[in-house]
Amino acid sequence: MRKILSLVILISFFSCKNSEKENNLNQKETELTQKENNLESRTIELEVKEQILKLNSEINNNIIHCENKKFTIKIDNLKNGDLRYISWNKPKSISDEPNLILYDGKVEPQGSGGGFHYVFKSGEWNYIIENNFMGETLESMGIFLKLLNNGKQKLYSKMTDLTTEKDYDLKSYSKRNLIGNWWTPNYAVRKVRFNENGTFLFENGDGKSFKGTFEMYNKSVSLKFNNGLDKVLKIGGGYNNTSLTLTGGGENFVK
Repeated sequence: MRKILSLVILISFFSCKNSEKENNLNQKETELTQKENNLESRTIELEVKEQILKLNSEINNNIIHCENKKFTIKIDNLKNGDLRYISWNKPKSISDEPNLILYDGKVEPQGSGGGFHYVFKSGEWNYIIENNFMGETLESMGIFLKLLNNGKQKLYSKMTDLTTEKDYDLKSYSKRNLIGNWWTPNYAVRKVRFNENGTFLFENGDGKSFKGTFEMYNKSVSLKFNNGLDKVLKIGGGYNNTSLTLTGGGENFVK
């Protein structure tokens, strides 16, 4: 009986030892797995940072930076001359891995209406960013995201402009900057055209038009109307270096 009891005690002792070793082994395996997961996460994080650095290094200048409740979007001119669309799904930020990157974009100037549309294609989808300088209402002006699938509109959303404002004003302007047609930003009913021979035609928007001559010195443009009225306007740089402004005397024109 004493031998049996001793054997049971001995077996129990070794069993406890084995259980302890097994627990220690399991704990070490868990710690090793955690370290591997941490290392994998760190590797992924570094890869994302490298991707962001590479994407940023390709940029010549940013054209559009905007957002709505679902997306943050940037459109960039690249150093190789390409136009790129890059988008992040909220709540991601621009320091995270992008959800969508599109290249080979096309720019569509909007003529007398003012503004530019940036068009990107991906299969059956068209991704379009509209930057409308003019419109019949304030709500129709600004930046919009339009998504088309096989030509059918699936989304049209006004975006919040996050583009960093820059001073595009030049130190001086020449007559070449002035020559051509200028419109009021909203309804485009008031117009003025400057000609090479130093004359202008001012359309009042109510069917009446006035002629005169102009002189330009640096950023000032003096208009002398044939009816004796004088105006002095100031020429300046427009949004994103894509337009010019002409303001003063209650007037506001863009080119």
